[in-house]
Amino acid sequence: MIPTVTQQLEAIRRRLTETVVPALPESAHFAHEQVLLIDATLGSLIECHEHEYRYAVVEYQDYRTTLTAFAQMIASDESDVIDILNEDGPSATEAATPLHVITEKTRRMKVLTERLYQQLSGRRAGGDSSAADLMASLAARQVEREASWFRQAGFTRDDAMPIGTLLEGYR
Repeated sequence: MIPTVTQQLEAIRRRLTETVVPALPESAHFAHEQVLLIDATLGSLIECHEHEYRYAVVEYQDYRTTLTAFAQMIASDESDVIDILNEDGPSATEAATPLHVITEKTRRMKVLTERLYQQLSGRRAGGDSSAADLMASLAARQVEREASWFRQAGFTRDDAMPIGTLLEGYR
């Protein structure tokens, strides 16, 4: 399983404070200042990134509610207002689940999926390959996501699709 963004940021922050800072000479005041700035930025990212999607959904819903109310108050028939209000968007319930909860549930489902696959594989009779086909398809999609996730870090093939483009296809 790929490390979470939080784990990656925490590892970078640890390396910065445990390895880079002690190696800086006392006279490198500007370098120390920059390291403190980077450390503070990493701290902020660690605290905030998990909530970015939920923040965006809450903000989207807040503006959608207000725009709807304004449009009704003035009986607006402006096409751009009508168009945006007719577009699909995230539901308010999408902001209810924190990222770490989704990640933990996904980890539990991975364990359970593997367990049920092992049970199905153990009683496969007559060459029924539907469970194997499902697992192979799941594995292929997981590899595609991970290759896309790591592509810019240089850990995977260069032709992996950018993660944003790949995830757009899951709609």
